[in-house]
Amino acid sequence: MKLYHSTPSQNVPSILREGLRPNGIGIVYLSPTLKMADNRQCQTILEVETGNLKLTAFEDCSQWEVLCWGHIPPKQIKKIQAKTRLD
Repeated sequence: MKLYHSTPSQNVPSILREGLRPNGIGIVYLSPTLKMADNRQCQTILEVETGNLKLTAFEDCSQWEVLCWGHIPPKQIKKIQAKTRLD
């Protein structure tokens, strides 16, 4: 399954080298669609091939957010879009 992650452009080199690290409670936030990822305030969108990663989507927010539990290795991440947004 392909999901998406928005991030500031300055984070991309380390993400592509080291992967996406979970936050303090062990989660990486992903978007289910490219459109939802593009609505975020960040400049770069990454495509994540989730494979066998543990995912959770709660019914009330599954249209805009999927939780991935744990580290996402760089081999499962691809930069697909960079944008310039002034707001």
